[in-house]
Order: sequence, then structure tokens, then C-alpha cells
Amino acid sequence: MRRDRNDARRSGGFTLVELLVAVAIFGVLSGMAYRSLTVVLDSRGRIGEENRKWRDLAQFFARLEQDVAAAAPRPIRDAGDTVRPAFVGAPPRGDEGAIMLTRTGLAAEPETPAPPQRLGYRLRDGAVERLTWDALDQGPRSAPLVAAVLRGATALDLRYLDRRGQWHASWPPAGTTTSETAIPAAVEVAVALATGERVTRLFPTSSRLPQ
Repeated sequence: MRRDRNDARRSGGFTLVELLVAVAIFGVLSGMAYRSLTVVLDSRGRIGEENRKWRDLAQFFARLEQDVAAAAPRPIRDAGDTVRPAFVGAPPRGDEGAIMLTRTGLAAEPETPAPPQRLGYRLRDGAVERLTWDALDQGPRSAPLVAAVLRGATALDLRYLDRRGQWHASWPPAGTTTSETAIPAAVEVAVALATGERVTRLFPTSSRLPQ
């Protein structure tokens, strides 16, 4: 009779100790699952940030390469009515960029001629900005349209290759004639990112080195 009562009690449900053990196991498994999910989400977020970083960098280089390749030897007049070279590489001043150039126009349709355009690039507040002007020859109140084309940059270094195969830190080089320095043969661009990487690219222009 006593054995039957014990069997009935056991078949009626779990004991308190068994419930506590089950709850503890469930808590451990839940904690492990939460940590695993957190790791997966963090990894996914970092991968997404890395993809965006390299995608934005590739788009910046592609745009700069197109602008440099389309450089045109057309000088301009600045706001002070001073003639400026078609292609300038120097520390930025005022609203100007570290690199300034005249490029052939961007036509809406391939068969439609477009006027040349004055533009530049500069680094400001952790972002590389592209500057564009409405007209080549600028008036006293001419101001560029500014667009950030690469964020998270800490340095923008440029140097210029002349048609003799010599590198220069600025453009036009001192002691050269206008015909030699209208446009460099190539531009080397080095960008340092806030995440520690430094990426360098070399872009040829419409001017070519002698064979």
C-alpha cells in the first residue's frame, strides 16, 4: 500500500528540486544562446561597416579618377581677376581645394557638347569634399557647391608626375614653363582613414609621358 502511494505521488508531476534544476539548465542555455546571438549580430554589424567603408572609398577613387582623366588645359580667372593655372595642386586657401582643375564638361547626352567645369577636392573636418563652380571664371562672390564624397578620412596627400618622369609635391612646379605644366602626366593620391588604413592610387591624366 505504501509503495502504491509513492508511485502515485511520483506520477503526479515533478518535484521542486527537479523544477529548480530544469529552470537552471534553461537559464544557462538561454544565456549561451543570447551571447551567441550577440556575437553574430556584432560581427554582422562590423562586416557591414567594413563593406560600406571600402565601397565609399572605391566610389571616391572612381570619381576622382574620372575628373583627373578629363582634365583640360584651360586656365581661369579667380575672384581677384588673377589668371590661375588650369591645374593646381597646393595647400588649400579659402574655398579652394588641395587639388583644383578644369575638366571637360559632363554632358547630359553623349552627342551634346557641354562647357568645361572648374572643380576641386579638399579635406575638411574628417571628410573629403568635392567642390564645383558654376562658371570657370569666378566673380567676387563666386562660391563652390560643396559635397562630401568620403567620410572618415584623416589625411589627403597628393603628388604630381611631370612629363619628364619627375615627382613634385605641388603643381605647377617652380621654374617650369606653362606649356610643360598645364596638366601633370599623373596624380598620386593617398588617403588615410580614421580606422588606420592608408590607401594609395595613381591616376593618369589626358597628358602623357613621352615614349
